[in-house]
Amino acid sequence: MTAPLSSVPGIEWPGLPAAAGASMLAMQWQLERSQWWTPESILEHQFRQIRLLAAHAVASVTWYRNALRDTGIGSASDLTPGTFRRWPILRKREVRPNEDALRAASYPKEHGGTMETWTTGSTGEPTRVVHTQAVEFFTHALIMRENLWHERDFSRRFAAIRSMKRKASLPGWGVPNAMFATGPGCVLDSATDVDAQLDWLVAERPGYLVSQANNLRALILRSRETGQAPPGIDQLITISDTPASDLAELARETWHARLVATYSSEEFGSIAVQCPGHGHYLVHAENLYLEVLRDDGEPCAPGETGRVVITALHNFVMPLIRYEIGDYAQLGGACPTGRGLPVLARVVGRERNMARDPDGRRFWPSFPAKMWIAIAPFRRVQLVQHTPSVIEARFVIERELTAPESARLVEALRGRLGYPFEIRLARVPAIERAPGDKYEEFISLLPQDRA
Repeated sequence: MTAPLSSVPGIEWPGLPAAAGASMLAMQWQLERSQWWTPESILEHQFRQIRLLAAHAVASVTWYRNALRDTGIGSASDLTPGTFRRWPILRKREVRPNEDALRAASYPKEHGGTMETWTTGSTGEPTRVVHTQAVEFFTHALIMRENLWHERDFSRRFAAIRSMKRKASLPGWGVPNAMFATGPGCVLDSATDVDAQLDWLVAERPGYLVSQANNLRALILRSRETGQAPPGIDQLITISDTPASDLAELARETWHARLVATYSSEEFGSIAVQCPGHGHYLVHAENLYLEVLRDDGEPCAPGETGRVVITALHNFVMPLIRYEIGDYAQLGGACPTGRGLPVLARVVGRERNMARDPDGRRFWPSFPAKMWIAIAPFRRVQLVQHTPSVIEARFVIERELTAPESARLVEALRGRLGYPFEIRLARVPAIERAPGDKYEEFISLLPQDRA
């Protein structure tokens, strides 16, 4: 067990932490207990906070004052889960042109200064979201909860491959250093060539690696192909995109590492984290209120897939209330560990990653890595749906496909897609990244219902 850092000379144990560390430890004490509350108790506390947030938004934010005029909701102090469903949904495309109207005229000074994050979304247009130091504190607290849930050894090296635009060695992990001494950290830009990423990992020898799921998949597949494997990685932590269904197995087979999936966004930070010992996600209900809605706006039942709508409970400078993030998720039942936090069985993906066949069936396709490996030595593959009946398969490979390989690829894709699409094969020198520096395995260019 790691003892907290002490800020008092001559006293090492028990540690007397500095103010920042003491505040974070106090928050962890609360989070350790609230995760075991009943779902009803968690919901009750969420709506105590939502009523405060909503009253502030109506009083200080032009957008919500105007949007609520004709809803018949009444007083924000009387909101319930039922009446809250009448609160208008805020869509991502509405934020950028209405940024000033979404900013509060004032907010409690005790929430601290403001800071900005940027999200690109599927359009590539940057959208600014403003939050306070209080929101940043909760974000860090939930990162710390994840570290504790998954029993990470703070003495080991922590590596990140993400959109950093730099390569650096760091003295510690970052967030945990307010409370604990840690091993060093290191970061690398995810735009770095996959072979160079592998070389870097072998040299750095981290115990933990965080990166986008598709980048981790590309690293593991390249590692299988070359035989070069970074030693000693205990956990692979996904960010930004949804991991393919076979990624956990690939990580275990190839690197003997455990996969930990997280669900996050630029707007909200950490939304949910994989439950320790299970495959589902636990929602950070102490920081946000998450709804999964059917197309008619009604809540999904466990097992149903719907649109994700989120309310940030503590952002008083730019409240995001019932914000449709653009993702789809499947609602889960009760967590078998006894935790009362809401459960997502899986995060399915974004609408732009949804396929549609000429019969109107909509679905999120998935393609196991072993399918590609069995056909040819692909470096990367991306499918793009241009029309309801035509899908282009773009792939990076060091040589041309043979005729039998091409035929097997078309047959395999039609089998996975469940429809005899016209498959157009295109060998390309590289596959462009999506907005937000992500690789997407499937992109639909068909008109979307929402943005």
